[in-house]
Amino acid sequence: MTFNNLKVEKIELFDSNEGEITFTNQNGKQIEAFFWGEKFEIEKRYLVEFSSLDYPLDWSVIFSENKQNLKSLIPENRLCSYLAYGQIKSINPTIVDFGDIVMEINLPTNDEKVIGEYIYWKIDRLDILNIKSCT
Repeated sequence: MTFNNLKVEKIELFDSNEGEITFTNQNGKQIEAFFWGEKFEIEKRYLVEFSSLDYPLDWSVIFSENKQNLKSLIPENRLCSYLAYGQIKSINPTIVDFGDIVMEINLPTNDEKVIGEYIYWKIDRLDILNIKSCT
């Protein structure tokens, strides 16, 4: 499990169970994520684990489209959608540091040579998988 320490800035409910939440990370950048069935409080900090609906990418695109070694989430125009640039931290599971957040992605590999590589990833929707209140 990979948790991110984030503060809630804004909550937009779509109905009584789901919505979009805006967090601020440690560097002050805002990140929007989809949630379902969770309760949050504005201005409160949470440990957040993310999952995502991923856009299928070819292996060559994943490993060739981050030539500048970026670590960043770049918002797209859809709900909680991002172009994601990051560095692989571990495999089995594949954990990537996207600079703004750290999360597990669905990139199955047993090749330890990819650890440390910079990648491009496409997140169709950033989802909250698990949360814990910070004490």
